[in-house]
Amino acid sequence: MPKALLDEAIVTGRMPFVAQLVRSGAYHLENAFWGAPTSTPFFQAGLLYGLQHPNLPGYSWYDRALGRKVQMNTPGDAMAIDARLRGHGRTSLLDHGGHTYFSLFHAGAMNRMCMSTLSSFKLMARSFAYEMQGLGSARTKGAWDFLRSFGMESWHAVREVLQWARALNDWRHEQGFLVSRILLQRLGWSFAHTKSLVDMVRGVPLIYLVYGNYDEVAHRRGPRSELALQELYRVDASLAELFAVARAAPEPYDVILLSDHGHVDSLPLEQRQGRRLEAVLFQGAVPPLRDDVRRGLLDGRAPPAADTAAREPFIPVVVEAGNFAHVYLSGRPAPLEARELLARHPEVLARVTNNPDIGMVAMRRGAEAVVVMGGGVYGAADLDRAPLTTEYSRRAVADFLHGLPRMDTAGDLVLFGEAVQKGGTVGFAWEFGSHGGLTRVESDSLVMWPAQGPVDLSGLSHCARLHERLAEAYLDTGSPRILH
Repeated sequence: MPKALLDEAIVTGRMPFVAQLVRSGAYHLENAFWGAPTSTPFFQAGLLYGLQHPNLPGYSWYDRALGRKVQMNTPGDAMAIDARLRGHGRTSLLDHGGHTYFSLFHAGAMNRMCMSTLSSFKLMARSFAYEMQGLGSARTKGAWDFLRSFGMESWHAVREVLQWARALNDWRHEQGFLVSRILLQRLGWSFAHTKSLVDMVRGVPLIYLVYGNYDEVAHRRGPRSELALQELYRVDASLAELFAVARAAPEPYDVILLSDHGHVDSLPLEQRQGRRLEAVLFQGAVPPLRDDVRRGLLDGRAPPAADTAAREPFIPVVVEAGNFAHVYLSGRPAPLEARELLARHPEVLARVTNNPDIGMVAMRRGAEAVVVMGGGVYGAADLDRAPLTTEYSRRAVADFLHGLPRMDTAGDLVLFGEAVQKGGTVGFAWEFGSHGGLTRVESDSLVMWPAQGPVDLSGLSHCARLHERLAEAYLDTGSPRILH
C-alpha cells in the first residue's frame, strides 16, 4: 500500500492502533523509495540480501537463462531464483536463526514457511512438527468460535465472488481468488500470525512476517475497494496483538512496519480495446514509425537495413505483468538493442509507440536505456524535458532506466500503461489494482520504526540501503531483536 493510503486510514479510523503509535510519538512514519520496478521480488531481494541490482524485473517474466516463463507464486520457480540470489554470496538478514512467513525467498531462515520451500514436500514434512510447536497455547479463539467465524467469512467470500463475476460477466481468476480468500488470507494468515506470537515467546532473533492479504484483494478488486480497505482494519487488529507480545516477551522486540510498494487503480486494456496485448503487438494494420522516434533510437548511428536472416524459430513471449509488460522477441541470451529492434521488428515498434493506451516503451540503446513517450526518445538524463504526466514518478522512471541495462531478464521491450485518470493507469493484465510500474502511487512506499530504537530509517532511497541500516543496527552490534 502507498503511504498516502495509510495516512487516510489513520485519519478515517480504519487503522486506530497504528494511528495511536504515530500520534503518541512512539513511532516515526515516513515515505520511502525502494527503487524500480515496484515489485515484491525486487524489494525482498534488496531487503533480505542487500542487492541493489538483483536482476528481477517483476513478479513474472521470461527467464532467458532457464528458457521459460517463471512466476514467483510457483514454488519451484521461487526456489530457483532464491538459489540464484544466494549465489551472490551476500549475508541475509535471516541467517543465524531468523524466521519468515509468506516471503518469496527462504534467505537462510530457520523455518520453512516461504514460497521457495513449498516446492519440497520432504522439507515441509520434516519441519511439520517444528512449525506446530506452541500453536495450541497461543490460540486467541476457542475452536467453536473460530469455526463459526471462519464459516461465516467463507460464505461471505463466496457471495462476493458470485456478485463480482456476474457484474463483469467474467470469471477469470475468481476461482483462484476464492481459494486464496479462504485458505491463504484466513487460515494461512491466522497460522502465520499465531506462529509469530509463539516465536517471540521462544526468542527467535528476527521474524519477517509478510501480510499479503491487502495486496491479494487490491489486485482483484482495486486498491480502494471496500473489500481491500477492510483488510487494513484486520491488519491493524493483528498488529495490536503483535505489539503487545513484543513488549511482554522475555527479551522485548522492536517492531518495524514496511510496505514494499503501492497499488494503483488499473483499467484493463482488454476492456478498453476489446483485445489483449499480444493482439495489439502482432496483429492489425501497421502505423508509420515516427521519424523523431527512429532518429532518437539510432542516436546518430546509421539506419540499419532490414534484417531478414534465417534464425532458429522463436515464438515471441508477452508477459502481462499488471500495468506493465515485458515483450521478448528473441530467444538469444542477450536482449535486443534499439538498432536491432529497428532492423528486425519495426512493425512492433510502430504499433507500441502509436498505441494511445501505452504510455511509455523502454528499451536498451547501446550501453544505456531509453524510454519512448509522446513521440520522443529520452534517457535518464533527459527526463526533465520529457512529457511525463503527473501520475508518473520521474524518480522511478530514472531509476528503472539506470537499472535496465543490468537487467537481462527484462523484455526486449518493457511497456507501461498510459495514465488515464487520477491515480490510475491502463493495465495489461486482467486485474483492477496493479504494481510494478513507475507511477508516484506505486513508488510511494512507507516505513515505520520505534522512536527510541537503535536505528534511524529516514531518507531511504533504495531497499538495499534498508538492508544495510538494519544489518548494522541489529546484526553487527547485538542490539535488541526485530520483527518486520
